[in-house]
Amino acid sequence: MKTYVNNEHLTLEISDTGTGIPSDLLEKLGTPFVTTKDNGTGLGLPICYRIADRHNAKIETETGPSGTTFFVRFRLS
Repeated sequence: MKTYVNNEHLTLEISDTGTGIPSDLLEKLGTPFVTTKDNGTGLGLPICYRIADRHNAKIETETGPSGTTFFVRFRLS
């Protein structure tokens, strides 16, 4: 995890070293009740997206076979 200022944004970057997110699930990120866990509710990421939206932030995702990175970008102005 790291933070930095890039152009007009403060960015929070969170990465893992997993196998990445399959494209069919990537399209559904942030959709309530979509989960890959047996006991999951599918509400974690939707809540994150709503919190980011309330703070005028955007969440972007990059994923591949060596892991996934989420970028939470907050506008500075």
